[in-house]
Amino acid sequence: MIESESIIKESVEKYQILINNIIDVIAEVDLGGILMYISPQVYDMIGYLPEEVTGNQVFNYVHPDDKDLIFQTIQRAIEGDETVSIECRFRHKKGHYIHVFARGSLVIINNKPKMIGVLRDITEYKEAEQKLKKSEENYRLLFNRSPDFIYVTDTDGKLLDVNQSLLDRMGLIQEGYRGLNSLDFFVGDNYEELTQTVNLIRQGKEVKGMEFKAKTPQGEIYEYEINSVPLIEEGKVKKVLNIAHDITDRKNVERELIEINQLKTELLERTSHELKTPLISIKGFTDLLLDLHKEKFDDEVISILDEVKSGTEQLETIINGLLETSLLDSGKIQFKPSEEDISFLLRFCVKNLRGLAKTRNDFISLDIPHKMTLNFEKERIYEVISHLLINAIKYSPPYGEIKIQTEKTNDFVIISVQDHGIGLSEDEKKKIFKQFGKIERYGQGWDIGIEGTGMGLYTSKKIVELHGGEIWVESEGRNKGAKFCFTLPLKKV
Repeated sequence: MIESESIIKESVEKYQILINNIIDVIAEVDLGGILMYISPQVYDMIGYLPEEVTGNQVFNYVHPDDKDLIFQTIQRAIEGDETVSIECRFRHKKGHYIHVFARGSLVIINNKPKMIGVLRDITEYKEAEQKLKKSEENYRLLFNRSPDFIYVTDTDGKLLDVNQSLLDRMGLIQEGYRGLNSLDFFVGDNYEELTQTVNLIRQGKEVKGMEFKAKTPQGEIYEYEINSVPLIEEGKVKKVLNIAHDITDRKNVERELIEINQLKTELLERTSHELKTPLISIKGFTDLLLDLHKEKFDDEVISILDEVKSGTEQLETIINGLLETSLLDSGKIQFKPSEEDISFLLRFCVKNLRGLAKTRNDFISLDIPHKMTLNFEKERIYEVISHLLINAIKYSPPYGEIKIQTEKTNDFVIISVQDHGIGLSEDEKKKIFKQFGKIERYGQGWDIGIEGTGMGLYTSKKIVELHGGEIWVESEGRNKGAKFCFTLPLKKV
C-alpha cells in the first residue's frame, strides 16, 4: 500500500513538472463553463494567477463576439466530436485582447463530463497574418489601379492573373481570361524573337524592354514595351510576372518623325541641287566679267563684282553643307575608311589654319604622338578637325591659346580641341550638335567676324558616328572656355 502511494505521488510530481515546463496553458472546464483548473502559464498569457481565475466563468475572459463560438464548440464536443479546436480572443488583465488557439476533448472524471484542453497564444502569428493580408490588399489595389498592363502567366504563357487595365483593354470580364494564352495575342513578324524571350525567362532570366505588337479580341492592334520577371519557387521558374507599357502613340509619333525627316532630307537635297544651277551661272558670269572685261569697269564696279563673287562663294559653301547634311541623313554617302596617320592629319589641319589663327593672334599647341595609325576616311575626319579648330579660333579671344591633344582609352583614341574663350551654357551644350543648332554670339562683347551656318557640328557628329565614335563638348559655363572631344576606334570599323 505504501509502495502504491509512493508510485502515485511520483507520477503526480512528474505530471506537475511537465505541466510547469510547457509553454501552452492547460485548462479544465466543466460543462457549465466554470474553470476547474488552469496551469501557471496563464499568467504569461493573460496576466492572471491561476487562483485568480479558477472557479470563475471562462466566458468572463472571452471577447463578447467569440462567446457563441466557444459555446457551439463545447456543444460539438458533447455531441460526439472527439477533439475540437477554435481560435478566439481572451482579455488580458491589462485590458487588451490576445489571440488564442484552443484544442480540447470531452473526458469523464469521477463520472462527471469535463472539457480538458490546451491553449496557445497566437497573437504574433495573427498580427503577422493581418499585416500580410493588408500587404496583399495594397498590392492588389496597386495591381488593379496601375495604368500599365500587368499579368501573370505560367511558363507556357497561360494567363493566371490579369489586372483591370488589361481586362479593359481586352474587353474581358474578370473571369473571361481563364484558359487564354498570352502568346496568342501577339502579332507581327518577330515570332522568333518572342520564342527566344520565352526561353530566356524559362532559364530564370529577367527580360526588359522587349517591344511587341498585340491584337485585342476586337481586332485592334497596339504596341507594347514589356518587362518580364520569372517567379522562382523551389529553384524552378513557376510563374512569370509581365508588365506591358503601351507605346502605340510613341511609335506612331516616331514613324511620323522618320517620315517628316525623310521629306526634309529630300527637300534639302532637291533645293540644294536647284540652287546650284543659277549659282553656277552667277559665279561664272562674274568671273567672266572680272577676267575678260575688267578694263571696261572703274574701281567701284570692280569692287562690287568682287563682293558678288565673294557672296556666291559663301553661298556655294552653305549649299554644299546643306547637300552634304542631306546625304549623310539619307545614308547615300559612301564610307571608305583606310589606314591613316591621325597625327599627320592634325598637323596638316593646324598648318592650313595658321593664317586664320594669326589674324586673331591665337597660338595653337599640339600635344600628340609623332605618329598614330587609325582606320578612318581622311577627307571626312579632316572636315571634322577643321571645323572644331575654326570654332576654337572663332570663339577664342585675341592672343588666346588653343590646345589639341590625343589620348588612348580602352578601344578608342580621344581627340580634343580646347580653347579658353566664350564657353557654353548647359542649354547650349544640349543644342549645339543638333541640325541648325547655331548659337548667336553677337552683342556679347566678342570680336567675332567669321560666319557660320549652324550645320558644322551636326555634320561632324554624323561623320564621327559613321566611324563608330562619338563626339561631345565639355564647358564649365560662360567665359570659361570649351573642350570639344571626339573618339575614333583603335580597331577597324
